[in-house]
Amino acid sequence: MTLPRLSPEDRALLRSDRDPRSRPTIGQFAVLAGSPDWELLRERIDRASRVRRALRERAVEPTLATTEPRWVVDPDFDLDRHVRRIALPAPGTREQLTTLVEQLLATPFDPAAPLWTLTCVDGVEGGAAVIAVASPLVRDQGGPVDLLALAFDGGSDGTPMPAQPVPTDLEPTDLARAGVRELPWRAVGLALGGVNQAAGLAVQAATHPRGVIDQALLLMSPPAPPRGSALIAGRGTTRRLVLRSVPVARVLSAPAHRGVDRVHLAAVRAALLRYHEELGLPQGALQITEASHPAAMRRALAPESDPIDTYGRLLPLMPAGIVDAVVRPSRGVDIAVAAIRVERPGALGSATVTQRYAVGPVPGNAVTSVALTDGDVMTIALRYDTEAIKDPGLLERCLDQALEDTLGPATAAPTPATSAKRAPARAAAKRASATQSPDKRAATKASARSVRTRKAGA
Repeated sequence: MTLPRLSPEDRALLRSDRDPRSRPTIGQFAVLAGSPDWELLRERIDRASRVRRALRERAVEPTLATTEPRWVVDPDFDLDRHVRRIALPAPGTREQLTTLVEQLLATPFDPAAPLWTLTCVDGVEGGAAVIAVASPLVRDQGGPVDLLALAFDGGSDGTPMPAQPVPTDLEPTDLARAGVRELPWRAVGLALGGVNQAAGLAVQAATHPRGVIDQALLLMSPPAPPRGSALIAGRGTTRRLVLRSVPVARVLSAPAHRGVDRVHLAAVRAALLRYHEELGLPQGALQITEASHPAAMRRALAPESDPIDTYGRLLPLMPAGIVDAVVRPSRGVDIAVAAIRVERPGALGSATVTQRYAVGPVPGNAVTSVALTDGDVMTIALRYDTEAIKDPGLLERCLDQALEDTLGPATAAPTPATSAKRAPARAAAKRASATQSPDKRAATKASARSVRTRKAGA
């Protein structure tokens, strides 16, 4: 059986989990009204893990850098290592839950097990919460696996449990030996790749000599100075989380911006600009990177000359320490955003979802904000590096004001009573108009126009 190999990007993400400055972990959590059915939650995730191979896979790295790591079905998979139940100490506030979410996001995964956890938390504001934390490597053909969607999907409840996937027993030393046998073929491939690259460079030099000279000068020139603001240039190993929520109806009626993505981006930009202004370092503009999904944040933030692309063919032959140095984040764009939409989840027994949040990584940047919509509510989880944001209270106030400015004043819809009173009058007017002759309707319209003209003149 041929085992799937990790791509250079995959290996970079795998190694990044060991460094808190570049950790790419993503998360979601849902706040529940009521106590969830614990056994039902375990059953649903157990069922999903038998169907979705990614939930039982782990990476095996060779003892020597002779080949790519492989994905294998974990022969020691234990559901209880990944699906856990705890309780918040009293009083069980939202702030305590936010702190717990951050602690779980900051915890590195065990590389000898699948890279995800699902935690059921009792005692949250009289209800509960479910927190899903995963590496962006936990994905299938449809993209990152949505653990919360699996937890709240009751479509397969009561059906026979699928068979467990066949585990794979692969030792790192055996993988290293297999890599040694591949080395001659890999050397030939690298040589041919070098010949092709040299031939392409020769053709380019003959047809576009100026372009080749510019590339050479670019390689020899010193690296470009860091982009971004000096105020949020600090980088550390600790992250903090800020949560907000607004009705989708208000988002869609925002006066200057249309759509969840645009409103979210505008609010984050306005908040950070206000933050700079309040601290006496106003900025004319701020660069913001937009990612298609929180799991794609590392790729979205990667510099134009991404070292993963540069060393991609050689990465499997590099020792782990060198790979760690290659994937270590460098200063680039400070702010990143993403927006996702999910189906409104179901329930766990009698416990229903009241709010759901998605949280992105901060892999070397200063601030990452993710907006999630599930139909009626847009939630925002803004996560930041504490060395970059020195005044978190000010940041929260700036975010609140930016949301109000971006969304505009809330408008009240007509009351049902008013609508009910107007409906019969409109219907009667239509019936009266329908019974009039064409000449009389024309005269009525002309009279109405005359009245409007006199009012305007007055």
